[in-house]
Amino acid sequence: MLKSWLREEISGKFPDIEFDILTPPDSSLGDYSTNLAFVLAKKNGTNPIEEGQKIIEEFSADKEFSDRFESIKFIAPGFVNFKLADDLLRDSIKEVFTMGKNFGSSNAGKGIKINLEFVSANPTGPLTVGNARAASYGDTLGNVLKKAGYEITKEYYINDIGIQVQKLNESVRLRMAELKGDKVEFGPDLYQGGYIKEIAEDFLKRGLSGEDIIAEAVNIMTEKAKSTLKVLGINFDKWFSESKLHESGEVQNAFSELKSKDYVVEEDGAKWLKMNDDQKAVLIKSDNSPTYLMNDIAYTKNKFERGFNKAINIWGTDHHGDVPRLKAGVAALGYDPVRLEIILHQLVLIKEKDELMRMSKREGKFVLLDELLANVGKDAVRFFFITKDLNTHMEFDVELAKEQSKKNPVFYIQYAFARLSSIFSKISNFKIQITNDEILKLLKEEEELQLLRDITEFPDLIEEVAEDYQVHHLAQYTLDLAADFHKFYEKHRVITDDSKIQSARLILSGSVRMVLSICLDLMGLSAPEKM
Repeated sequence: MLKSWLREEISGKFPDIEFDILTPPDSSLGDYSTNLAFVLAKKNGTNPIEEGQKIIEEFSADKEFSDRFESIKFIAPGFVNFKLADDLLRDSIKEVFTMGKNFGSSNAGKGIKINLEFVSANPTGPLTVGNARAASYGDTLGNVLKKAGYEITKEYYINDIGIQVQKLNESVRLRMAELKGDKVEFGPDLYQGGYIKEIAEDFLKRGLSGEDIIAEAVNIMTEKAKSTLKVLGINFDKWFSESKLHESGEVQNAFSELKSKDYVVEEDGAKWLKMNDDQKAVLIKSDNSPTYLMNDIAYTKNKFERGFNKAINIWGTDHHGDVPRLKAGVAALGYDPVRLEIILHQLVLIKEKDELMRMSKREGKFVLLDELLANVGKDAVRFFFITKDLNTHMEFDVELAKEQSKKNPVFYIQYAFARLSSIFSKISNFKIQITNDEILKLLKEEEELQLLRDITEFPDLIEEVAEDYQVHHLAQYTLDLAADFHKFYEKHRVITDDSKIQSARLILSGSVRMVLSICLDLMGLSAPEKM
């Protein structure tokens, strides 16, 4: 990982100095950039230009730097930029073919077990497009973390007790009564989607009643979620039922531990978690039932007791107020709250023919994930939902997702892979030899070198996404790699009368195809060889 290497080398030469490693806006300016000259100038009360020249002299005298970088330049007003040597770029091809599908993999997370919980929708209705964002993001993040060497368990938390499940129970019972001819009135908080009627009809035919209704309704919704997620290409390692925490006594045990450590105060008939001097949160309500917070504290404790070093939860932005409360509860139990990371995602709107659709599960106004999958396909759903930073609101453009043109990023990427596959289908007897440096030196056109830069960047990208969880950077990288290949393909012939040039470009194309394949796998997208 070149970026990591560069950071370590700079830190070694300038210890105890905080600096950034950046990517220049234009590759002609270099491949990496640091603001070290700014930092040193501020620290020493000097001029960034003066500091920049000293830095360049320091690095230029180091053989490891001169071997890796073609140039080290000062860029006003205070950056030092590093341009990778062409030979180093060409060497990246050798690594691709040596490592194959393992290219970009690392041991950065070796020995670290992470519980990655995402989607975890209440089993009160079918999954909607709102759930698709967390699903696409969470699954891709898990794949990247695995590639970085972490031991990942993808987990779905089934909220099979509580207020929302009771409302599901009441909604089904009322609909059953209505189907029998009784006059009923649905409250505004009950679920009124068509799926409730389908469940009620099924239960009447089967003669279900009593406690069987709530248990079977939750089971049906959970199985529907599993089926939908399977179509989306997601298979969870574990489905964990909230009810198990109560049956095992873990909720009560967690509460008792908080109380014994003097983190519980009673007020207005309820029991509260003391967060700090002026904040508290309800753990046990006045009717003696536990809150979601109390259950989540017990659940997080369960994760750590199962041996996970870290727990990552992906929640909707409507749960932002629960983040500090859960972290406070986890800390009160004696766990380092840093071990719990909660990622929030903003809302999703569906745009179809310039019309935005707003959704409400209770009112039965929502777009089912099943419907979206049937309409635009798994690949478009997954890719579109990971192209944006989770902190931003997003509109899913249905018409764009269905378009078969370069305007559709999924089509554009997969078309690049299909083009690459077509090249090799025409010369199936070609054997790649990557030991001939003279052949590789023929890769010197601007478009060829840009593809080499893309390939060289990939291991750093995996490392960075595994650290900052910015999955959309993987999506953008893949789109950029596809675009750079299309530019190369449209300007240069791969299969040509010059056998040496052909060999060099076939080696380059083969490495691009491999990296594209890895990216598509990480994002859960198909890699079509024909389109």
